[in-house]
Amino acid sequence: MSLGSLLFSKTATLLGMRLGGAGAGFLTQLLLARMLAPEDLGLFFAATSLAIVLATVTSLGYPEIAPRFMSRYQERGKPEVVAGFLRQANRETLIFSLLVGLLVGLTSAIWPVGSVDVVALFVLVAVMIPVLALFSINGGVALAQRRFLVAYGFETFLRPILFLAALVTLYLSASVVDLWIVASLFFGLTAGLALAQYLTLRGSLPQGRPKADGRLARRWRLEGAPQIAVAIYTLLFADLAIILASIPLGATQLAAFGIALKLAMLVGFGLQVAHQVIIPDLADAHASRSLGRTGEVMRAAAVFPIVFSLLALAVILAVGDHVLALFHPDFAQAKWALAILVACQFLRAVAGPSGQLLTVAGAQAANAAICIASTVVLTVAKVALTPSFGLTGAAVAVFIAWVFWLVVAALCLRHITGIRCDLPALLARRPGPAMQPAAGE
Repeated sequence: MSLGSLLFSKTATLLGMRLGGAGAGFLTQLLLARMLAPEDLGLFFAATSLAIVLATVTSLGYPEIAPRFMSRYQERGKPEVVAGFLRQANRETLIFSLLVGLLVGLTSAIWPVGSVDVVALFVLVAVMIPVLALFSINGGVALAQRRFLVAYGFETFLRPILFLAALVTLYLSASVVDLWIVASLFFGLTAGLALAQYLTLRGSLPQGRPKADGRLARRWRLEGAPQIAVAIYTLLFADLAIILASIPLGATQLAAFGIALKLAMLVGFGLQVAHQVIIPDLADAHASRSLGRTGEVMRAAAVFPIVFSLLALAVILAVGDHVLALFHPDFAQAKWALAILVACQFLRAVAGPSGQLLTVAGAQAANAAICIASTVVLTVAKVALTPSFGLTGAAVAVFIAWVFWLVVAALCLRHITGIRCDLPALLARRPGPAMQPAAGE
């Protein structure tokens, strides 16, 4: 099987799984829009986004650097160092996430955030932060092992399907459904699936006595910490954007923006899958100092994102208002916001996986600085545009931040590694020289 066919097969399998989950998610959003008031739906989005973002922070970047370091130590025949890396990642993540969860719980208990149900909701968020953080760690480990179904299946396929089934059962059997019950179902299912993922993965983890000296431990911390900003910006952009939009937008508009952004990020997940299936191959090549085929790998992975994002944009321009109206008639007003957000995904497809390649090259500090600067741009643009232009302004702010991020990341990648992964360079078959090992490799 050719490289292109292999990558397409992996991407198609994962995307098919994601689309199944997305279909369940679509029906779930429809059902939630009928079960909850728009204000409660906005609160549900805000609470789940807060839990996911804080869990990403408390995972300390370990899920993102797992493919890089696990590939290196496996290439060198050092399973005991892999075990040491995993022990440190899990231990430090658990401690930090428990501390942050405790802070969130205490804050929600003493701060006048609203009704008793709202306070209980954010206490639940606090409890879930360690669970979600460890869920993220195990997903990164599964990705490093190329166990893509384990990395994505529990979260992106099983969770939306099981959550939909639970909501349908609740809807048919209960006369009163409130925000607390829905959030408890969501987080409870997530906890169960996190445990199932760990049990599935446990048998493939390195056995024996973990080994890590102080130098390695410090290096993992130093390289992992910058990845917090990268992960929040790249993997959890929708949650970040919802949190930033929650202040200038009213609850109903926030719900409409949340629906539009989540639909756009479904397109983004297709791009993410196409990019991430090549990361273990690039990490292995980097560990073995044989990155001469990076151009071939990136060209093979570029076709699907371009075609998929263009088709999605065409559909949204044609019937986007009708799609949004399925959730709630008032949400049709977000059509142009949705179109702008999907256009961001097309730009991402054209730009290629610059951020992932910076991580593989060991340029974590530069990658983090770019994502932090992009977050600042997003925040400033949200503050400047959303109060005056509402939903469209919030979407334009996202567009501005993404253009900034993609352009600066591409320039930084070219400066550090000599590589270009954007569509014009790949079409010209000149992605640049093989990526050189970072200093200290």
